[in-house]
Amino acid sequence: MKPVQLQPRFVERVWGTTALAPWFPDQAELTGEVWFTADDNQTSEGLSLRALMERDGEKLLGTAVRPAFGGRFPILVKFLFTKEKLSVQVHPDDAYGEEYEGSPGKTEMWFVLRADAGATIAAGFKRTLTPEQLRQAVYEGSVESELEWWPAEAGQAYFVPAKTVHAVGAGVVICEIQQNSDVTYRLWDYGRPRELHVENSLAVADLGPHPGPVDPVPFGGGELLAECPYFATERMDLNEPVEWHSDAERFHLLVATRGSGVMTTEEGEWKMRQGQCWLIPAGCGTYGIDGADLEILRVYVPA
Repeated sequence: MKPVQLQPRFVERVWGTTALAPWFPDQAELTGEVWFTADDNQTSEGLSLRALMERDGEKLLGTAVRPAFGGRFPILVKFLFTKEKLSVQVHPDDAYGEEYEGSPGKTEMWFVLRADAGATIAAGFKRTLTPEQLRQAVYEGSVESELEWWPAEAGQAYFVPAKTVHAVGAGVVICEIQQNSDVTYRLWDYGRPRELHVENSLAVADLGPHPGPVDPVPFGGGELLAECPYFATERMDLNEPVEWHSDAERFHLLVATRGSGVMTTEEGEWKMRQGQCWLIPAGCGTYGIDGADLEILRVYVPA
């Protein structure tokens, strides 16, 4: 099987922007999120990802990977572009999400691609709160001051387990890797006229501090940014040819976040560039990548 390019789907958000270069320089519409691995994302095979998954099964996903809740692809990859702050929000864990929303929860990680001067990311609280203290902060409009806001810098990674209260500030570009779920509870939205979900948030929220940016774990070819039961994410810089092999037990996703390169297999050659996401099927075999300052996030479902 050959590598599959996943076509981006552009999603408008009130906090989005039209400044998507250099990843998507031809996109001029207001965009907050760019999705790659939702069911309806189109692929270079002329099929949606869901249809491709149903057609190829284990040859695509691998012998150790099964579709997620509802038959969905198990990992959702997005790019986020913020011109304004995202709402202060929290996602449930699997148990709560499946019982009350008919959906799994949402654990995620962020890799910061760009951050304006002074940009920040919120994760966790400055101190451990009680539910009543947090409820009072919502009604007083002081939730922002209770959060821990971390200076955002390109190259940072954050691991954000389900139940973590979080927000992303303005002027940030992020690659987000997450469970394939979109259950979100808004705790605070800066006065925007959108629904809040205060009681749901209080029911699931971890009310303590968060450790902040992760310390990557080096390995021979790069560094491990995050690993949990739902996904693992590695970062690699490629400036010379490498030869990799697909894994019969699991697919890999290659997210190009900087630079360009060429990927080759016995079936052909494909140009890679920043802003692309490629699916390496479990049955792909050997493939090579010749990169020119090419930064790749390699994402997979761990053992």
